Order: sequence, then C-alpha cells, then structure tokens
Amino acid sequence: MTVDVISSLEPPLPEYELDETQTLPAYSAQARSTECLLQFEPARRTGCPACEWIFETKHMKVNLGRKAWKLNSPTYGLNATIDGSIQFPNLAHPLDSLQATIEGRLRVACPERRTSMEEGTFVFLRYTVPVEFNPDLPESTFSVPVSPTFKHAGKSLICPPSFFFTESNYILEVSYQIRFDAVWKTKRRRKLESRLVGFYYLPKTSPVIPPICVLPPASRHRENPPLFLQGPDRMASFPVSPSFQTNRTLTSCQMKSLKRLSNSIYLSIPIPRVFTAGQEIPFMVSLSFNEDPCLAEILCENIAIHLYKRVGIAGRGGHSASERSTIVSSAVLRKNSGWAEGVVVIKGSIRAGDAGAECSWSIPDYAYVKYVLRVSLRPPASLLNHVPTFVHEEEFGVCTSSWGVVDRELVSGGGKTTPAVALSGSVRRIY
Repeated sequence: MTVDVISSLEPPLPEYELDETQTLPAYSAQARSTECLLQFEPARRTGCPACEWIFETKHMKVNLGRKAWKLNSPTYGLNATIDGSIQFPNLAHPLDSLQATIEGRLRVACPERRTSMEEGTFVFLRYTVPVEFNPDLPESTFSVPVSPTFKHAGKSLICPPSFFFTESNYILEVSYQIRFDAVWKTKRRRKLESRLVGFYYLPKTSPVIPPICVLPPASRHRENPPLFLQGPDRMASFPVSPSFQTNRTLTSCQMKSLKRLSNSIYLSIPIPRVFTAGQEIPFMVSLSFNEDPCLAEILCENIAIHLYKRVGIAGRGGHSASERSTIVSSAVLRKNSGWAEGVVVIKGSIRAGDAGAECSWSIPDYAYVKYVLRVSLRPPASLLNHVPTFVHEEEFGVCTSSWGVVDRELVSGGGKTTPAVALSGSVRRIY
C-alpha cells in the first residue's frame, strides 16, 4: 500500500460558484455604456516650450502639442491630423478670419541643368482649412487633416514622405509646412499676421500582396537549362544580356559571341517586386555554357549583386533624367555547380536596407526614389576583349512596414497610423 504524501499536503483548490442564468456578454463593433472605449484624443496642452511645439509671432501663439517622437520637428503619419490651439494674448481687436494652409513642396537643383533653386520648386499639394474661433474664448482649437494624396494630371497620387538628399550641389527635397493666417480689422486698415511651421510627414506603407521570402526548388527538367524557374507562379525570369565594355566598333567575332551567349544567363526573382525594408529578397542566377563549360566558372569568380537606391530628377524641357545612386546592400550567395557540365546555379538573398528606413516613391514628371537590383558578371581583365560582360537590372518597390501592418494600425488607431520614424534618417533638420 502506497500513500501520496505530496498530494495530501497540497492546499485544496478554491471553489467557484457558477451562475448559469447569467449569459455571456455579446461583443459588437459599437461599445456599450458599460464597456471601455479607447479615445484617440491629443494629450492635454500645458504650454511648456521644452515639451511642446510652440511657435509665436507678435500677436499669435501656436501650440501643436507635445513632442512625442523625439525628432526635431512635429511629425505625423498616414491619415494624421494636426491638432493644436492658437492664442491671441496681445490682440486688441477682434479677429475677422483665421485659417490654416498645408503645402507640400518639391525642391530640386541639378548642376547639369544649371537651374536655380527657385526655378526647381514645385508645389504639389496645397489646400486651406478654416479654423473656427470664438471671440469670447482665450484660445481656438483646430484639427487639420494631412491629406495622404494629391492631384497631378487628373490623377490621385500618394503623397511622398519628407525627404532630403544632397550630393555635390545636386539637391532633392520633399518638405511639408502649415501656415496659419489671422486677419483682424483696426480703425485704419485690415491687418494680416502669419506663422509658417514646417513638419515631417512620414507615412507607413506596406505591400498589397505578401511577398515571397523563399524561392521554390529549381527544376532539372527544363529544355532550356537557364530557365530553371520558368514554371512556378509568382516568379519571373529575365535574360542577363551580354555586352563588350569598349568604345570601339565590335569585331565580327565579338558580334557572333554576343548572339551565341544571349540566352546563357538568367535572373529569377519573385513577383510582384514589392518588399519591406529590412526584408531579405531571394533570387537565383542560372548559368548554362554547354559549349564553353569553363565560362561558367570564370564568370562566377567575379559576380557582383547589389541593391541600389536611386534618387532621380525626371527629364523635362528637353533634359534627360538625372540620377544619383548609392549602394544599400550586397547579396549573400550560395553556389551549386552539381547540375551538369557548364551549368551553375547561384541562389542567394539581398537585404532591402534597414528595417523601416527605406521607401520608394514618385512624383511623375518631376522626381523619384527607386530601388534597383543590379547583377553583374565580369570576366578577368585579360579576357575582356574575348568574353563579354553580363549586366542586368530590375527595379523593386520598397515599403516601410510588413504586409498587413498598415491595415491593422488603421483599424486599431481609429483610421490613423503612427509615423514611420525610421524614415527620419533621410530628412533635413528643421528646428
């Protein structure tokens, strides 16, 4: 006979009374009086210059609320509203009108075109919102929406984020500002006083379709060996074109070589080509040189795959587009040459920059920021006149947030999202 000493020493479980007549609460989209409802309201203003954004003129004091994001300017995200208050402590005459105007500006300067800074300024967004005021109250509160879109050539386009890029007198800047205009009448004339406030607009973006993170296995049964990934859905393969890096006229042997090797190398990538900043982009490079097996190994010795960020000013007025490129990241490669003689498959991935810190955008006919995957396979210097160089580029879209993040924030945040603060690394200091 055994005795369970441990169980006998344990305290008895508590007893609960179940009221079977009471039904479980029903959940709905509309909160009842007994339920807790989160209120998305701005924090109460205290008037502290160290902890709030306060801007003053001779008669006007604008308060845009607390400094929430530890940046050097007021910052707003997607579908945000600029909430604040205006006081007129030294105004001896009653107000006639009070309004706020939001502007989005694109400023470009390109040394190749010899245009001045003012000539390269384009206002792509402008609208005015009246601010209600009561002469009997010491301050007037306002809530001005920041439009996520603007009109251009009859189309509704997404507003780009605040952005600043400069390199050797080449400047591209997207800036936003809000201007408060107060008008009052004196005995002699009508007076206007304005206060201009710059702010950061850093909206979050995310892919519409979840991107592919892992490529499917390559098939060994293709009639054309380079097209290993031609069949799978949501995949695309592109030939990597050969060329000779020379300014001279190509010889007949070089022309024949280009024609013979035109379908020897392919790049396979996922589609759609939209990824999240910080995410790994998978790809595959397949080489097939059945007639010249040694070329596959020679070209693999000097392969370079980089992701470039290209800041560009669109071609207008007879000028061609002007771009500046910076390397965002380099690829990590995995080589597999056990397929057949002269056949090499290289799979790898490349990171789309730092998490949340990259975003592609465009203002048609004016400027853009895009990301390009560049694949380059070069022969040794001693063979440059005999073996062509293979180069190919594919453009990718980059978003700040992962798939579904923006939609979830819009639901949980009352139709708004928090700013993409990591984009602040690409803006100019305002205050």
